[in-house]
Amino acid sequence: MISASGEKIVSTQNYIASYIGAKVLENGGNAFDAAVAISGVLSVVMPHTSGLGGDAFLLAKTPEGFLAYNASGWAPKNLKVEKIDEKSPFSITVPGLVDLWDFLQSYTSKDYEELLSPAIKLAINGFNVGRSLHNAIKVSSGNSEWNKIFGNKKFSDKVKNLELGKILKQVSKEPRVFYEKIAEDLVKDLNNEGSPLVYEDFYDFHGEKVNPLKTTYKDFNLYELPPNTQGITTLELLKMIEISKINKLAYNDIKRINEHVNMSILAYEDRDKYVADPRFYNIPGFILDEKYLTERVKNIGKSFNVNDGDTTFFVVGDGENHIGFIQSLFHPFGSGIVSHGIVFSNRGYGFSSGVNKPEGRKRPLHTLSILYAEKDKEELIIGCAGGDLRPQIHSEVFEYYADYGMEIDESVDAPRFMYLGNKTIAEKRLEVPLTQVGYYSTQVGVVHALKRKNNSYIAVADPRSEGVALPVQ
Repeated sequence: MISASGEKIVSTQNYIASYIGAKVLENGGNAFDAAVAISGVLSVVMPHTSGLGGDAFLLAKTPEGFLAYNASGWAPKNLKVEKIDEKSPFSITVPGLVDLWDFLQSYTSKDYEELLSPAIKLAINGFNVGRSLHNAIKVSSGNSEWNKIFGNKKFSDKVKNLELGKILKQVSKEPRVFYEKIAEDLVKDLNNEGSPLVYEDFYDFHGEKVNPLKTTYKDFNLYELPPNTQGITTLELLKMIEISKINKLAYNDIKRINEHVNMSILAYEDRDKYVADPRFYNIPGFILDEKYLTERVKNIGKSFNVNDGDTTFFVVGDGENHIGFIQSLFHPFGSGIVSHGIVFSNRGYGFSSGVNKPEGRKRPLHTLSILYAEKDKEELIIGCAGGDLRPQIHSEVFEYYADYGMEIDESVDAPRFMYLGNKTIAEKRLEVPLTQVGYYSTQVGVVHALKRKNNSYIAVADPRSEGVALPVQ
């Protein structure tokens, strides 16, 4: 496991991003400064996971309380389709990441030209392809600009993205320009690719501060991001686990695993039936009601498909502010459509039917979420890359900590199982009679986490990734 402890801490999915974030903290920046710098670097060096063409969410604990922000973009106002294919130009929604950067200007202490300088230099001068990016390029494709930038690149090759560097320079001076002047050129290119996005879709867009959902698990208070995210699904699953008492069994007891999978299916069924953009649909309040869940656990779930995804999550703590930050394109390289060096998401593929059907200016059901847990003076932030699998991943890691006596780094390291819809897989280390994957497999998610206790942090980077946790004293 790759863990660290210190008075200040950072853990990301990429070694360059962790290094840059630690330097910001070391040079007197706060956690929000470090988060913006890390987010910018990840947007350059992990372009298959996230970037200026994708969305982001933040869940932080500050001395004033919780700070939660939903920067997931909406569909084009002129969207007129009933179904959206995975790589369709109709799958592109207005990107929200830069809107989150704009919002965070009220919390940062350093100038954005300084904070985004490392990302700009990496884009213009180039960076070496990491193993994660190499693996994504091998199985991906895109438009002509995608091919020009990424198409023939392999592990350790140098990638330069001059157009992205230029846009980052403009954004560093004034983030909102992304949705104004820059959007004019982006919309023209996206229209040529078949997207119905118009300039007003960008200009009118703003993310929003939100209130985290809250429930309990034993003596912990749990918090998650509200819909349109599937954070409520994580909380529902954990409440069913608590009610069922299956975690009195050994963590690798096949009976426990089978029951856990069934409850995951039930939670996903409720997600697909009830969770959508709350601006279009009122999510029922009974989903986390203990009486409802006590009856729910008696049911048998029906099999259905779930998809993983390519996302990146990181944590930062400066002693006062503890931040979980997640940004995403959805699938590797999103839509595969690149304009001015920006890879655009395929978040619209998250629309389905019923309450989550495609509609203009609607946000799709979003797989991204962040789990925060606290008891006494102990605080945890858990997040991951994993798409639809996120509720299972968050739950399993938290249960290792809360029920099986593991420290947070041990909980991230511990072997996981995962329901994929048509089968359940398990890492070989779990030693159970299920479809086995590697000893450390990215198929069960890539987790980064933080713990705060006694004025000190523990942070962990998942050994399934190329991430690093770094302390700052």
